[in-house]
Amino acid sequence: MDPVLHPLIVDSGVDSRAVLDGFRERLAHMAWAHETPDTLMAPVWSAASSVAHFEKRLVALYRAHCKVLHALLMGDSRGGPWREYVKLQRVVAARSLDWPVLGEDAALEPEMLLTERATRFLFGRPDIVLGPDGPKVVETNFDTAVGGQERPDGMWTMAAELFSPPSEYLATGRPLAGMRDYFAEWAEGAPCQVHWIMKNDETVRRELAPLLATLNDNPHRVEHLIHYAGDALAPLRTDVPSWLHRACSIYSVNRDRERFTALLEHLAPVVKGCTVPVVLSLLESKLFLAWLSDKAARPATLTAEEHEAVDTLLPWTRVLTLLDGSERERVRRNRGDFILKKTDSHQARDVFFGCNLSEEEWSSLLEARGREPAELNGASNIWVLQERVRPREFNLLEYTDAGPVERRTGLSCCPYLMGGRLRGLETWVTPATPNLKMIRHMQFVAHFIRRSM
Repeated sequence: MDPVLHPLIVDSGVDSRAVLDGFRERLAHMAWAHETPDTLMAPVWSAASSVAHFEKRLVALYRAHCKVLHALLMGDSRGGPWREYVKLQRVVAARSLDWPVLGEDAALEPEMLLTERATRFLFGRPDIVLGPDGPKVVETNFDTAVGGQERPDGMWTMAAELFSPPSEYLATGRPLAGMRDYFAEWAEGAPCQVHWIMKNDETVRRELAPLLATLNDNPHRVEHLIHYAGDALAPLRTDVPSWLHRACSIYSVNRDRERFTALLEHLAPVVKGCTVPVVLSLLESKLFLAWLSDKAARPATLTAEEHEAVDTLLPWTRVLTLLDGSERERVRRNRGDFILKKTDSHQARDVFFGCNLSEEEWSSLLEARGREPAELNGASNIWVLQERVRPREFNLLEYTDAGPVERRTGLSCCPYLMGGRLRGLETWVTPATPNLKMIRHMQFVAHFIRRSM
């Protein structure tokens, strides 16, 4: 399995009470302290070699996504399942590409999607459950609207202070340091500005303040500015190149479209373009997971490496309305093995675990959603069924008021992929029985990447 996780060996003579108190004292200064339990999980680590292998497979999965998009842009007119997915994709595109002012941004040459350069635009954090048979990607999130880096970064830095691992564990893997490196590479070492657009929310402001400070602490004069929709518009520099980073999703924009339009109109004259072209925001839709999972609908251009990445990383995923009678009956009978989710929703909204529903509730849900149109109230309304991934269990050390205890738990481990590179790992406790409350109250585990000596 990759990445291979190992618990960090903690000195048996460590003062567990002091470690827990130190964690709580540091946690109190974090804007997100209320979103995590105040017990401390001892860190885990993965070898740099296993992380590199993991990165390679995830990039291959991204390339498979790009090849679906390339075929779409080239007007591939195959029949069968392909035609049905194309129809559904048009519904998704009508919303995903409807950015005020930006439109579809600069035209993207379709052939670029087949080149090495395509990975330059890979920016996302796939949601991955570490299952018994290896990591499974349950959502890709391949777009710039990926938040929350400050939380795993905070756990990484606190664990580095509290447990003092050797230097080979700390040379790489800090999430915000990886993001800072990504933007420096994007700028090719030259001074520039990166303009982030965000919703105007006090909680978001508190969380992003330390992120901004960390990113701006760089020797390359890459300056990051966050613009909150509705704030007074400040004068903009024109003496250095500027890029627009779409740090929020189109769904946030549409909830406050008037103020985002004014902000983007202000920024558009000075930016050279988006860090990730708008057209690539299509790839965050879970429709593409079903498209690639369905072997009859995959592009013929996929390489053996890309087929292998799809087959091993994606759980079985299908569009509800495209299931035949026998498939639908199998899903109905075995509700504990499946999850129903909308293709274009965020933060676990519109997600239903069959194991948490009665037989009657599950059957009624499938029937009701299966009758609904693909577009509803001006928004996409496409539902996919996905095989439930049961997490593999790990034995971890947890510091509690009762002292250190061994905890057997599942884990999810999500990589920050930026510019085709894995820049850090976000890891958190995942219960064997799904509980959507964990999305609001996640318990993070610091994850180091150990370089070989």
